[in-house]
Amino acid sequence: MIELLFQTTAVIAYISCGFRIAGFSHGGDFHRGYSILAAVLIASFLGQSIHILFFKDPVTLWDAIFAIILAIVILRTKGNVAKLIWSPA
Repeated sequence: MIELLFQTTAVIAYISCGFRIAGFSHGGDFHRGYSILAAVLIASFLGQSIHILFFKDPVTLWDAIFAIILAIVILRTKGNVAKLIWSPA
């Protein structure tokens, strides 16, 4: 029963990460390398959530915590992949 909670939490976090990055508006100014990285991240987040849903991959507490931390970081940067790598010092 508790594993179902971990799976649900991880899937919601991964889906929110994928859609937040996909919904980022770059305003016409973009870098091709960051666009490729964003596409890879979207595919990996949504692929991981599909893997959890359909293949019933066991999700541990630590997987769910990692997914939540990723979601918090991505939501704080508003889906900007460049800010994930480079931050103002």
